[in-house]
Amino acid sequence: MNFIEKILPFVFRFKEIKKELVWILVGQALSFVGGFIGIKVLTGLMGPAGYGELALGLTIAGIFTIYFYGPLSNVVARFYSVYREKRKLAVYFSVLKKVHNHLALAMILLTVSGTIITSVWLGYKWGIIIALSLFYGIASGVNASFISLQSAIRQRRVVAIHQGLDVWLRIGISIGLLILLTADSANVLLGYLIGTVLVTISQYFAARRSPAICDGWNASYSDSAAEKKCLREFAAYALPFFIFALFATISTYADRWVLQAVSGVASVGIYAAIYQIASSPVNLFFSMVNQLVVPIVFERAGALTSPQQIKKSAELVSITVLASIIAMVPLIVIAWYFGEPLVRMLTNSAFSAEHQMLWITLAGLAIFNIAQLVALKGVYGNQPGIYFWPKAVQAAALVGLGLLLTARLGLTGMAVALCCSSLIYLAAVIYVNNRICFNISQDSSTLQSNNHQDGRF
Repeated sequence: MNFIEKILPFVFRFKEIKKELVWILVGQALSFVGGFIGIKVLTGLMGPAGYGELALGLTIAGIFTIYFYGPLSNVVARFYSVYREKRKLAVYFSVLKKVHNHLALAMILLTVSGTIITSVWLGYKWGIIIALSLFYGIASGVNASFISLQSAIRQRRVVAIHQGLDVWLRIGISIGLLILLTADSANVLLGYLIGTVLVTISQYFAARRSPAICDGWNASYSDSAAEKKCLREFAAYALPFFIFALFATISTYADRWVLQAVSGVASVGIYAAIYQIASSPVNLFFSMVNQLVVPIVFERAGALTSPQQIKKSAELVSITVLASIIAMVPLIVIAWYFGEPLVRMLTNSAFSAEHQMLWITLAGLAIFNIAQLVALKGVYGNQPGIYFWPKAVQAAALVGLGLLLTARLGLTGMAVALCCSSLIYLAAVIYVNNRICFNISQDSSTLQSNNHQDGRF
């Protein structure tokens, strides 16, 4: 079957999903515009040094979210369709609620103790930054779980509205606090925290009103054996993501800390601003792809009890990867040709001097996200652990090349390191994927992998 024959069924299905696509576009457009406004206003009010301090504070929140709530969000997204197919949503929600409650309590205790230690060690100001960052990380993590759940049931309108609200509330409240109080990173973090908490509360009430959620959510479930089995299945699936969190932390945030060590906080601020400009169109596109395609991939894969489920999910991933490559090329060309005026327009002259890193950073982010799509094969096959060494190699390459190239090329060297490490990651994922084989079983948790090939990507 050639490419045209493969893609035609998806073209014909456009009418079925166009309403979902419209809402995804609305949500991403709101986030996109709000993000650019935030970059322009915050860089102007805070300058390179202040923006660098904010960027370092946000890495703390991001690490917190990646380590503890990232794996849980993946569980929420993957197993909704599985437990719906099994008609066991009551146990699914019962276990998830208990896990979130226990995790939130543990995270609050960790935040309080971390704040006290930081205040004693580094001073009151950094204690406040740590506290706000960690509480913001908790709120973002819970919000991410709601987004994963709403995306899994394809509630596109709810997801779109809350994604747009999250960005605009965070940026709007932060700017208000900077104007009313002082141009301090702690005030921006407080604005981020308040905005995300408000959105998370709204997410909770929206979920409780959804018919696809409330029946399972409200059902009382007292079968401890079934809950323990469900928890073991969730834990087995989440464990590789928890391990991957180390590499994800390095991939996402090590560049800032490398620059802090080599060049100082002002360099971090310039890099973070240009990185945000580069990542905005990439995140816009891949967020839409993930929200639209990934739930459908999981839905088609189901519990992977038939060859047809494997075939349909694999074909959709392959077509999505190809379409993503085609979409990213013109963005990279635009960033290369118009880099200087774009950076100057969205920041100021203090930032635009390093405009040459824009297109390189955009290329690196695009390649990394394409590799993440390629890695869906192992994820929907409940074998995420196979990507351990590709992620490890990418993280090591980013840090090693970052230290080497930043010392020689400055901020551009960090962008080149990001691009090279992403290429290494993509090559490693493709290699691993070509060694996967799905053994059909009535229980998705028994899927195995060996050295037989069942397809490319």
